[in-house]
Amino acid sequence: MKVLELKIDDSIFDRFKGLLELIPKNKIKVKEIYDDSNIPYVTDEEQEDIQKKLMNKRCHIVSYSKTVKI
Repeated sequence: MKVLELKIDDSIFDRFKGLLELIPKNKIKVKEIYDDSNIPYVTDEEQEDIQKKLMNKRCHIVSYSKTVKI
């Protein structure tokens, strides 16, 4: 059996899966892999704003904790 990797646009994904259902089940094995690594956590503008704020030394607050044994 050979392996083929496809990247399919979301707009036709369901139709493509329907096409695969026409092939006999003993002749093909389908494994869906969800790849969300391309979704950014923040926009480029937000990231730039964060980086500017981090360059400001006054934005860094150091805190300390102390454990007291009773």
